This record gives sequence, C-alpha cells and structure tokens, in this order.
Amino acid sequence: MKKGILVVLAAATSVLGLRAQERAGHGEHAHPRNEAGLSLGAAYGIEHKEWAPAIHAHYFRTLAPHSRWALGAGIEFIPGEERHWEIGAGARFQVLNDLQLSLMPGISIVDKAKFSLHTEAVYEAIHLWGFHFGPVVGYAWTRDHSHVSAGIHAAFAF
Repeated sequence: MKKGILVVLAAATSVLGLRAQERAGHGEHAHPRNEAGLSLGAAYGIEHKEWAPAIHAHYFRTLAPHSRWALGAGIEFIPGEERHWEIGAGARFQVLNDLQLSLMPGISIVDKAKFSLHTEAVYEAIHLWGFHFGPVVGYAWTRDHSHVSAGIHAAFAF
C-alpha cells in the first residue's frame, strides 16, 4: 500500500508540472454549471491505523451561471477491514479559479448508519475537452471513525 501512496503523490506532482505547460499562454476557462466527478486514491483510517483504497463519486450544480457556490451529493466507498460507505449532500465553494473546497454532511455505514461529515479540497490542474484532472485531499469524520485521503480527481463539466 505504501507504493500506492507514492504513486498517487508522484502522479499529483506530475499533474502540477503538466498544468504549467497546458495552461501557458491561455486565458481563464469557463466553468459550466454541472459537474460529475470521480476520485481514486488511498484513505488512512486514523483509529485503526490502516491504509485502504478509496473511491468517491459526486455531482454538483452551481447556484447561478457565474456563482462560486454549488450544491450536490456524493458517495464514497472504502473496502478493507473497516469497509464502509459514506453518502452525503452539501456545498462546494470555488476559492480560486482552479481550487474548490466542499463540505458534505451525510451518513456513514459500517455496521449501522451514523452521522458523518466529509470535506474535500480539489485542485483542477489540467483542463481538456470539458474534463478536468488534478489532486484531491479529504477528511471524513464520524463519532467513532475518521480518515484522511489523497488521490486523483477527474470530472466532466457540462
């Protein structure tokens, strides 16, 4: 699993380097109102001190054509010893042109459903034909479980 983390970090670093080449000489890009995305990475369970793969999917829609705010929903699956699902709905704020922060309260299902809070930061490093790609970091909390995650985010804006 440690090799997997190194691969994710190396990919994120490469993405940031490619962004400079891809965006050089170009102006600002448009932000369509809808986004469907997928993040793949690794999650570290803080209480159980173990790494596991993490898969997160989401949909967001901006509140208005040029709004920095969006509402949406997401689902996350983490297999492994503490296998669980998280389902939430919440808001995303576009802090900078390519940096987004999201907050999604919801439920986490391990052996029973519990209130959860999921946060994410996404950096849109590369934009190609309506898709964007970049690194993502997240933190999820329930009363008796929390994890941090890092990975690669890919989304289609329409």
